[in-house]
Amino acid sequence: YLGPILVFIYGWPVISKFNAVVKTHRVGSLADFMSARYGRSHPLAVLTTIIALLGTIPYIALQLKAVGQTFNIMAGSPTGTDPTIFDTAFFAALFLTIFAILFGTRLPGQRRDSNRGMMIAIAFESVVKLVAFVLVGVFCTFELYDGFGNLFTLARQDPKVASVFSADFSQWGLATQLVLASLAIICLPRQFHVTFVESPDRERHRNNARWFFPLYLLGFIIFVVPIAAAGLLKFGGLAPPDAFVLLLPMAFDNEPLAALAFLGGLSAATGMILVSTLALAIMVSNELLLPLLFQSSSGDLKERQDLSWIMVMVRRLSIVGIMALAWLYYQSATSERSLASIGLVAFAAAAQFAPALLGGLYWRQGNRYGALVGMLMGLVSWLVMLVLPEVSDGPLQTLEPLLILAVDPLTNGVLVSLGLNLLTYIFVSLVTTPRLVDRIQAASFVDVMPPSSKSARYLKENLRIDDLTTLASRFIGNNRVQHIIETYSSEHQIQQLNEKDPAPADLVAAIESVLAQEIGYTSARLVTRSASREKRIHLGELVSLVDEASTLARQNQELLRKAIEHLSQGISVVDQNQRLVAWNKRYQELFNYPGELLTVGRPIADLFRYNAVKGVVGEFTNEEQIEQALQKRLDHLNKGTAYRRESVLSSGITLEIIGEPMPNGGYVTSYTDISPYKDAESALRESEQAIRVYTDNVPAMIAYIDRDYRIQFINKAFERTMRVWREQVIGRPNQEIFTKEEYEARLPYLERALEGRRQRFEVSIDRAGEHREFEALYVPDRIDSGDVQGIFILYQDVTDRNEAKRGLETANETLEARVDERTEELQAANEALEAENIRRAETQKALTEAMRATEEANLSKTRFLAAASHDLLQPLNAARLFTTSLAERAHNDEFRELTGHLEGALSSAENLISTLLEISKLDAGALRAEPQAFALTDLFGQLSQEFQVIAEQRDITFKAKPRDAVVHTDPKLLRRVLQNFLSNALRYTEPKGRVLFAIRTFGSDVRIEVWDNGIGMNPDDLPSIFDEFRRLSEGIQTEKKGLGLGLSISKRICDLLGLSLRVQSRPGIGSCFALTLPRSDMDPESLKKRRVQRGQALSQPLTNRTVLVIDNDKDILIGMQSLLSGWGAQVVTGMTLEDAKEAVKALSVIDVALIDYHLDDDALGIDIIAVLRALRGNIECALITADRSEEMKKQAKELGATVLHKPLKPAVLRSWITQKLRGKPLPPSA
Repeated sequence: YLGPILVFIYGWPVISKFNAVVKTHRVGSLADFMSARYGRSHPLAVLTTIIALLGTIPYIALQLKAVGQTFNIMAGSPTGTDPTIFDTAFFAALFLTIFAILFGTRLPGQRRDSNRGMMIAIAFESVVKLVAFVLVGVFCTFELYDGFGNLFTLARQDPKVASVFSADFSQWGLATQLVLASLAIICLPRQFHVTFVESPDRERHRNNARWFFPLYLLGFIIFVVPIAAAGLLKFGGLAPPDAFVLLLPMAFDNEPLAALAFLGGLSAATGMILVSTLALAIMVSNELLLPLLFQSSSGDLKERQDLSWIMVMVRRLSIVGIMALAWLYYQSATSERSLASIGLVAFAAAAQFAPALLGGLYWRQGNRYGALVGMLMGLVSWLVMLVLPEVSDGPLQTLEPLLILAVDPLTNGVLVSLGLNLLTYIFVSLVTTPRLVDRIQAASFVDVMPPSSKSARYLKENLRIDDLTTLASRFIGNNRVQHIIETYSSEHQIQQLNEKDPAPADLVAAIESVLAQEIGYTSARLVTRSASREKRIHLGELVSLVDEASTLARQNQELLRKAIEHLSQGISVVDQNQRLVAWNKRYQELFNYPGELLTVGRPIADLFRYNAVKGVVGEFTNEEQIEQALQKRLDHLNKGTAYRRESVLSSGITLEIIGEPMPNGGYVTSYTDISPYKDAESALRESEQAIRVYTDNVPAMIAYIDRDYRIQFINKAFERTMRVWREQVIGRPNQEIFTKEEYEARLPYLERALEGRRQRFEVSIDRAGEHREFEALYVPDRIDSGDVQGIFILYQDVTDRNEAKRGLETANETLEARVDERTEELQAANEALEAENIRRAETQKALTEAMRATEEANLSKTRFLAAASHDLLQPLNAARLFTTSLAERAHNDEFRELTGHLEGALSSAENLISTLLEISKLDAGALRAEPQAFALTDLFGQLSQEFQVIAEQRDITFKAKPRDAVVHTDPKLLRRVLQNFLSNALRYTEPKGRVLFAIRTFGSDVRIEVWDNGIGMNPDDLPSIFDEFRRLSEGIQTEKKGLGLGLSISKRICDLLGLSLRVQSRPGIGSCFALTLPRSDMDPESLKKRRVQRGQALSQPLTNRTVLVIDNDKDILIGMQSLLSGWGAQVVTGMTLEDAKEAVKALSVIDVALIDYHLDDDALGIDIIAVLRALRGNIECALITADRSEEMKKQAKELGATVLHKPLKPAVLRSWITQKLRGKPLPPSA
């Protein structure tokens, strides 16, 4: 205890300087200090870590033994037994390992006080230890005996005790222990960590520790001898002295004091174990494991941006390894030596750091070679002189020639090992030449001054402010020096500095810091020394200054070259004379310059001429144009103004060229390839135009707003309803196109939608005296990260629906009022019972009529859907006929490509309308299932062949696993559902992905599954994927984006067919859609149909064939006329039944009749077919309609007419005509 007290009282300047160096250089461990001081020497850090491990592991093991011994004593178990595997020490080691991992490891980059929680716990444990020790000492001295005098008198009277206290202690032994204890407070890894690394930043706290720590140790000094004497008097030599503090209260039945002593001893042991383990773990992970990990790892680890968790895991593994080694040492060691003796050997190992530590702090010439060789000599000497005798349980005869003094082995071992270490350190440092980095680091450590030192106020009395500023101005300029002085004066509240006064150290440090950025740290120190009136720079120092400045300049130049070379942009630098001075490889690649053209000093005009002649930039026809353009650019460069422009090279690359003038003349120009951005911009414009075409034809109001509630898109329905134009509102806030009341009503829904929740509500809009009601749907637009970047808005007009609903509610209220009135009348007059019965009969009749009216309304709705299908698809049918006619008359590729795009756009519109109508029919119950028994293998094979081709085109592995099974359901509707699942699987699976189409049987059930390993979906979003217009993410492989209606239709079809639908999905893993349906025992019907070969169908000409076309749409008649005429047929058109009769009378032969189902004046095409059958029974008739009702199909079947659905594809029409006319003779030509 005496050594640490003397160090803290008289050696405080050394501790203060250690603290200043550690804080200045952000040292994290003892090994880090050694490495940083001696030129970042990694071998020295490794050696420091090894010595620390050798000296500390046995000490940690002994502390584990102390913990186990303490528990055994409290439990009444024997203390001298050999350790077992799962004894108390094992569980103590396990608990302390977990505690150290939880509270002793932190992410790199956090503040150094991030272990504050653990340090507070250690401080609390230290207080508990002191209180327990003092109370036990008071108990032994004043409770068991009558004070110090009585206790010491009895001790002298006892021969055994007297012999212990009267032992002859040599002066050399006391001096050795004093030196070891003094050095341990600095050199022990745990003491270095607590004293310096974890010390508080405030100087006031460290000054308090200077006096409180000696007082803390004094509490132990006072009672250590009385407790030892009392223990010897009580137990003699039968109990271990290390356990006297715990055994004495227990021997005298003082249980509370024994419990407190137990906590104190436990606190002492656990505190030392935790700090020692943490300090060693930092050194082992930073100096041993992490370097090995990075040297042996692949390039992927080195390129990772965030390595913090790897470092934390290595630190934690180090803690586990150190604790495991200590526990293994505890299990294998059999020595019964005391804690004090083992501690002295550990102190001797740590003392080997002292020459390098103290020399590195004060001796500038000490270098890495001296420190490394000195510590090796000390380590070998320590192993030979102190460790080997311990292992062999006695002094070795071969070591007698090495004993310097005739004293105890510890003293000789310390003198030999520490002496050889010190001498070797000094000698090797003097005879070796340090490197530049060694000199720089030596200066940065030796020249650091603690804040409490006298030199911290004024660096040198003969270094005046004017001398310092005059010399510093030569390097960094007078303006920067004056700015530093003004900042210093402001921070220290000094109005005016006297230039003749000595320079304060803070001002010198500030100027040195700025100088170090320009000329290096060591050079900056030499400059400030040269400013002294009594100091001159020696020749060697001057050489060092020039050497360091040159090295720094080369490093900066190399750093600049590497930075420019690794830029993705092309870079060129020209001087004030318009000559090339620097460039990077990317610049040469962009313009394809030959290597010999790019040289330093090359006029920039030569490069421009080269590009002009090669046609890389511009289109010039003669030299005069080139020279004019060159002169124009040179004139612009000579003006010295910044510029930015875009240029398209002959290779098609679009460059963004940015030129910035330099202060001393010349330009730095960057060339960025922005071709991908231009291509994306063009594609975005085309995509936007396509979206506008689709959305403008949708009757619902569609809009999109961003996170700032600014409108980014509206369709034509939105314009018509809101009486606005898109050019006026795009980019404007949402609230500007609504009234205040309308905006406030929508604002809560907008806020919730931006939080990621779909919103559905009803609102009303009043414009131009018209009141309309809408059902609004707000759908969040999520990006890949899950954040919401905007809202899709859909308004559907529900005015008519709501008016009908309100009328029904009014009728219900009136009916309830009448019922109440009649009830009161019944109660008042029983005589009106017969009349009331009559009225009830009338009411029942009215209800029956209402039910009939409801059924008629439902039938009317079905007819409306059929009419809507006809009216919506009629113009699209005509457009498709015109498009096909144009395509067949096209004579060049460009014209064919345009007609192809037009046909694709019409197909998209047809699909959209067909899908919307199909949903309406499903909701209205207008779609009826036609179940039949069939073998799943037929449908499975058709779908597999169809999607196998699509999968191969998209580079996706498609596997089909059929299974024989017969089911009873609608095969067409089932096919529609499975087609949608397979299309989605291919759409949302990346190239090289996999899609599985399989049939599985489970008893009486059959399950059809579609698996993919695509992008997947969040489980929270699965309930909403069957909503209309719901798309959780866009597809990857297809250019055609879905409407978000496919799954909605599939769900409705499954409900219609009574099928069980199950979905499971995980983001990044994939999805699975499964249908479950029962098996059928019925005989299956075949689904296979005879298919006409396309080549065969199209090869049959229609020359001299007569075709009758009846339709109430003139556009369709014109389209049919153009299409069929182009195929060589003679076409006769009409719009009514009378026109059909006239054609039959006028023509001798009619081969084919194409009749529309819905005609004007409620006429039906089925009636015309009946007339044609009556007049000419051999005419092949086709009924063309958008109506898909069962009644229509039944009528057509009875007349032997074929039903062709609108929109009619020309290829289907021609195939049908060719099939019907095949084998029939041609009529005689005119």
